[in-house]
Amino acid sequence: MIETCKNYCVLKAFDIDADMLARCKKLASVDGVSLEFKQLNLDCKITLINKSASDIEFQRILDLILDTLGENVYANYDTTLEQCVIENARNKGAKIAVAESLTGGMICSRLVNVSGSSSVLYEGFVTYDVSSKVRRLHVKLATIEEHGVVSEEVAREMAQGLLQNNEIDLAIATTGCAGPSSDDYDTPVGLSYIAIGNRYAIDVFDTFFDKDRNEIRKCVTNTALYLALKNIKEL
Repeated sequence: MIETCKNYCVLKAFDIDADMLARCKKLASVDGVSLEFKQLNLDCKITLINKSASDIEFQRILDLILDTLGENVYANYDTTLEQCVIENARNKGAKIAVAESLTGGMICSRLVNVSGSSSVLYEGFVTYDVSSKVRRLHVKLATIEEHGVVSEEVAREMAQGLLQNNEIDLAIATTGCAGPSSDDYDTPVGLSYIAIGNRYAIDVFDTFFDKDRNEIRKCVTNTALYLALKNIKEL
């Protein structure tokens, strides 16, 4: 279909809900225009295709869709979350460090997939065991005992541990329970915390995904990359 169209535009967006998608489809439901939508682990690709509408009408629809999606759009071309993170961090001269628990290296692996990541990615830790979080990231054992290993407080201290290195501009940390069963702290399967920190502040976001183990990990990975991208753009 794209091969025979007048022109088209690809938007990459994150976490588009059913209502938002329905509004976009309604906006695109005019003669000569069509919309294709794909979503994988919250990462979305929207292709707006102009088959026969005027360029002015096509641009009008595109502008309305962009307005509807708002900050959920992270790129107006076909790219990936990790590519955007690397490109934006490189433009800012920012170094990234990652500490992963439930994601088990997925975030670092995605970043390393991008050519040029060596100028951005400083280091990555897979601190899966409790003692690793304490020894490598200086998470307080008292914090874990009081709040559990899957908690806002532990995620924050993981990021703080990374930021103790003055070479780091942005810290990403994840902790969660991917299942299939709960942990020693009776954490609900699917719950996770993502900490994104820089020299000015550390923000912690909680997520819950009712999916299988690996889908949970992939969704948390994508969410962490999206949140990191937002943070980098504000540096």
